[in-house]
Amino acid sequence: MQKLKIKKLSGSLGASISDFSLSKLSTADFEQIANALWEHQVLVFKCQSLPIDDHIALGQKFGTLHTHPVAKGVEGHPEVLWLNNRGKKKNVTQVWHSDVSCEENPPSISILQAIQVPAFGGDTMWANQYEALEQLSPAMREMLLPLSAVHNSYNLESIHPVIRTHPQTGRKALYVNGGFTKHFEGMSVAESKPLLKYLIAHASRPDLTMRHSWSAGDIVMWDNRCVMHYAVHDYADLDREMHRVTVQGERPV
Repeated sequence: MQKLKIKKLSGSLGASISDFSLSKLSTADFEQIANALWEHQVLVFKCQSLPIDDHIALGQKFGTLHTHPVAKGVEGHPEVLWLNNRGKKKNVTQVWHSDVSCEENPPSISILQAIQVPAFGGDTMWANQYEALEQLSPAMREMLLPLSAVHNSYNLESIHPVIRTHPQTGRKALYVNGGFTKHFEGMSVAESKPLLKYLIAHASRPDLTMRHSWSAGDIVMWDNRCVMHYAVHDYADLDREMHRVTVQGERPV
């Protein structure tokens, strides 16, 4: 069994794992990684450069792999999402979001590998949704507890609880985001907008976040059930290529 060397990356969430190979993990190695992910929500692994088959195998250890409803995958591997620089105006990830939450069973774990990175910029940020919920007032939490929200995109629509319970940790997290959440169930878009705007701004405050500056070969895995993320497009027309393996999730409760 490999020794797990963990270093916290911010006061709220995230940890780096050093001197640890993600290729062909033993059962004991995987259990260490999974437990660290449940605790820290985001894990950063430097200098991995996993071959695509190993990247896929890593995702499969968490569960069945997800195929994106509209974005294309790497040639020959539809389950490996291909992310490249299409220009700032076509970028859809500069918004705080949880991956494809418009699906009935939205993704659980995302595992992103940097293939080519620009000379500057292109960072990704994550925000802790456990703490976002905990830092709301008791009265606000009580008001949100019975609410559900409509998530819509890609011609897909699903309704999920505003506060969801994580199946592994049992902890409750806020589950609305700027990319897919449109309105609260039973309310109009106009009625929902002020509260949604407040919740997303509250849930992405700097003290709830961590930020990663990529190098080629880095792998970052995160838990969509308790974090949002935001990809910063500040690298103009420079090349940036990422491969993402995503694990199919369960219906939120």
